[in-house]
Amino acid sequence: MKLDQIAVDFSPSQESFRTYTPSQDSLRTRDLLPADGPPLTTRELARLTGMSASFIRKEIRANEVQAVVMGRGRKRVFRILRGEARRYMRQLGVL
Repeated sequence: MKLDQIAVDFSPSQESFRTYTPSQDSLRTRDLLPADGPPLTTRELARLTGMSASFIRKEIRANEVQAVVMGRGRKRVFRILRGEARRYMRQLGVL
């Protein structure tokens, strides 16, 4: 078979136009409704907002997001309360 005899369909499929939405991950925005759940990590909030974890840490340092610092050592770990996560997501327009 020659190359000019091969039929290739280059039209885009619906699958190729699928965009990322945070709700596709294991943690969904509806999981934030109960305020009594465990606090979120920066990675979890990043997934919900469509941002990166490093961006969320920058927002915490800029006091855009209130977080609790866990641990002391070289690597500080942040936890964001669910109510604060909802407020921040509303501010971004995600909720």
